Amino acid sequence: MSASIDSDFPPFPLGAPRSPLALDPRPSHPPQPVADHVRLDYPSRINAMALDSSKIVPSQGAYLAGELLFACDLMRRVEVEIVGDGPAVQTAPDCDHPVLARHAALLMRTALGTRERLRVRVSAPDLPAHLGLGSSSGQIAAVAAAVNELYGHPVPARQLVKFLALNHGEEIDHDDGHLLPVQCLGGSATAGLIPGAVQVIAGAHVPLLQAALPKDMRIVLGMPHDPVIWDARDSLAAEARHFDAFTATGRTYGPEIAYRLLHDAWPALLDGDLGPLGSLLFDYRFRMGSLANCAFSHPELMATGEKVEHIFTEQLAEVLTLSSVGPTFAALTRTPERCEQAFADAGLRTVRCRPWNSGYTLHGQEEQ
Repeated sequence: MSASIDSDFPPFPLGAPRSPLALDPRPSHPPQPVADHVRLDYPSRINAMALDSSKIVPSQGAYLAGELLFACDLMRRVEVEIVGDGPAVQTAPDCDHPVLARHAALLMRTALGTRERLRVRVSAPDLPAHLGLGSSSGQIAAVAAAVNELYGHPVPARQLVKFLALNHGEEIDHDDGHLLPVQCLGGSATAGLIPGAVQVIAGAHVPLLQAALPKDMRIVLGMPHDPVIWDARDSLAAEARHFDAFTATGRTYGPEIAYRLLHDAWPALLDGDLGPLGSLLFDYRFRMGSLANCAFSHPELMATGEKVEHIFTEQLAEVLTLSSVGPTFAALTRTPERCEQAFADAGLRTVRCRPWNSGYTLHGQEEQ
């Protein structure tokens, strides 16, 4: 049965937890702040592959598809401070995506049972939303991580990943009081909360495998100059119309993906060889139907895919994939100039960044 936007994805109030924070043992008292001001830098994620796309569809509010992600140094700067008066959570006038920032801080405040009033400022990467780079989930995860730091890190990273994935939402045009419960597999939270530039998240929002990538590796992103600017509801409705195709792809290729990842790609990666992982991601995106399933995200996605395939087949990059449902392509390479030229020749705007191995960093800290 096809998913219904109205019944399966009803809007919910800003800051209202739809799933509780699971802490064991549950503290008897709310945590106390250990500082009055926290600043941190939070990396972005590239969702390279769903492990089982048949589980992208709703399952009692959870999305159990799992994913393989790359963390990169497109950083989001977050500042959270305790203030003496005003609303429970306020945002600075220059805060990017203030609705999502308020949601994250309210969510943490409710989950922890704290009462301090908070002021939030976020400076996000200068990129449009809905490029497949997790801008909404990254915003929520970064603010939640900062609030968690403000109170002495009472929520362990893995529990926070699950909590944020189960309480994700995206902005609704002309409605600052509600969010739309869009699917979230946990990649943006994991990219900042768990160290490792390449990670695998199991289906139940569990960070399972982590590995570093070499410092000489670069990531080149290729994105349309004129991406489709979706309202979250319209974007989700378009994706929901393709859930049957996602389901068919997952059921057909899920076992092969799992076997190749665990018995071929990951062991080789730990030995410093990205080849099997690159082959798996290329096959998933370009040979197993993923690109066609994601074609709703941009009218030129399939044609662009044909133009950039050679980046992998001609070994300009060790990895070529799409991020989430697109429309951004990502190449992991030691020859970024050649990949940038190939993306530009295909009519794409390029952004160069680095794999990020260290999770979020408190202000003033450097990647080790």
